[in-house]
Amino acid sequence: MLSFNANKWFLTVLNCITFTALLAMMVSSPAFGSSIVSHKCLDRQEVYGRTTTIFHGSAVEPTIAVNPKHNKHIVAAWQQDRISNGGALNAGISYSTNGGKTWHKSKVPFQICKCGINQRSGDEWLSYAADGSRLYLCASVLNATQEAGTENQFGVVVTISTDDGATWTAPRYLFSSMEFISDPTQQFANSDKTSITADPNNSKRAIAVWATFNPSTSFHGNAQGSYTEDGGISWSSVQQIYDPFPDLTQTGLSNGIQNDNHASNNVVVILPKRCKKKRRLSGDWLNFTVRVYARPNATDNQFTNDTFPLQYTLTDIAVVRSKNHGKNWKPEATIVVPSFVNNLIFTGGYTYDSSGNITGGVGTLMRNDQTVPSYNVNSTNGFLYVAYQTSDFRSDQLQQIGIVTSRDGGDTWSRGAQVSRTPRKAANPQAFGPFVAITKNGRVGVLYFDFRNDDKSDPSNTKMDAWLAIYQEVKDPHGGSTGIGLDFVKEIRLSEKSYIAQNGPLTTQGLMTDGDYQFLTAQRDNFYAVYTKSFKGPFTPPTIFFSDPVHNATVLLDNNYRTAPFVSIIQNKKKGASLISTTLLK
Repeated sequence: MLSFNANKWFLTVLNCITFTALLAMMVSSPAFGSSIVSHKCLDRQEVYGRTTTIFHGSAVEPTIAVNPKHNKHIVAAWQQDRISNGGALNAGISYSTNGGKTWHKSKVPFQICKCGINQRSGDEWLSYAADGSRLYLCASVLNATQEAGTENQFGVVVTISTDDGATWTAPRYLFSSMEFISDPTQQFANSDKTSITADPNNSKRAIAVWATFNPSTSFHGNAQGSYTEDGGISWSSVQQIYDPFPDLTQTGLSNGIQNDNHASNNVVVILPKRCKKKRRLSGDWLNFTVRVYARPNATDNQFTNDTFPLQYTLTDIAVVRSKNHGKNWKPEATIVVPSFVNNLIFTGGYTYDSSGNITGGVGTLMRNDQTVPSYNVNSTNGFLYVAYQTSDFRSDQLQQIGIVTSRDGGDTWSRGAQVSRTPRKAANPQAFGPFVAITKNGRVGVLYFDFRNDDKSDPSNTKMDAWLAIYQEVKDPHGGSTGIGLDFVKEIRLSEKSYIAQNGPLTTQGLMTDGDYQFLTAQRDNFYAVYTKSFKGPFTPPTIFFSDPVHNATVLLDNNYRTAPFVSIIQNKKKGASLISTTLLK
């Protein structure tokens, strides 16, 4: 078991307090969403051989949770002060005790310059225990350069709040390695895309999962995790949940090369034990994963060097099952969504050849991970849902949002149905970034984003919006307007006005206005959505904060207020749904 070294953390805190007291040069916040950061803290973000931009004031990739016993208690977390080549300076956290009317800030000790454990953090994910007594926050933490103050340079951590987000325990490592960004010779394992799920059937159980690449230069990644059975007092050793290589090889889907496949974007969904009319369900734990792998006839070189538009890479969505609360997992996966076309998002769409094949992107590349679906379950009847973005619904291959469902606990799955409502004849009809949640009254909500209000007149200012499409479960599994047991109810525009995609922070993988994911949850009959929107410029250019000619490294400081998280609360009633409030989190 990878344990947290409490003594070392305490010494780090003492050193941090002493060091911080001596610092005279501070960088002031450009807005209330950001925090004061020390000169030395920003120096530590140097990455050898690269230019690093710190978007001080920008928030991305938020998560939200609502206490299942006290739905007035809401907590949101996000990456605060995003960095261009990975992670953020710290985690932003806000909590409300009155149903979202007012919000308060709190802090988790992630940032080592502020008495924490690492230089950067990201991939925050929240989940409440079934009895509402504790809230888990899982995150990835990492260093840009070697940090003498911590024995763990990279890893997955969990912290717990027992007062609805007001205070948090010291972060505890579930997985760690000695890798850090600036040393290309490092061959330690690294982790990606953390998530955490508390068992709704047992208030003491929870599991954190992630993808591990070992070594970090490998293209082969397994799903791994760690679980607790005592409310987070202790955690299991790191366990393998799913290795896609033998499964893909045995089924003949891939090329039989171990390096050429990985299981990423893992999230555990837990079935209810008992649902409506006292019908029993299994309470099984289901780990959903995205499998990215080489075509059967592709070489290793073709797969590892494949670029957009992809020719040698396939993607599907699969699920593996545990019947004993995460102790063991079935090695064979059930395919949820067979291999599907899933292109990158460019603000202006694509260019095509004479046969209609995509040859490139138009406009600006969006940092929107096209391999991040969303998975959830109706706790009342056990119906499962997976929302994903796909190019399969349009002949021009512009992305839309699809959904599949299972009514037998994940053994079989429906065909994919389009649930995004973006007008087909819009000038810029791309839809992306889905997240799905289900209310007690059987309403299925899908949060997503699109460019429907952009007329393409100004390619450097692309208008985007946040939407919630709401569907109602129907008795017939082949019924409803979708033909898969869902009937359209209403679409609600969450963003009061369109905002500009290009105004978000720019990362090495594109614009991160909406990031790899936003978040939607449901409690009773309400939806709670958290998402980031960009603000109107003009923005001042980034300035050189630190230059290191010896290591060919530069740190730039972008001191603009570019993006911030917003929370929208949507109430569902029999006759419809309505937006109750939208709040900017400070």
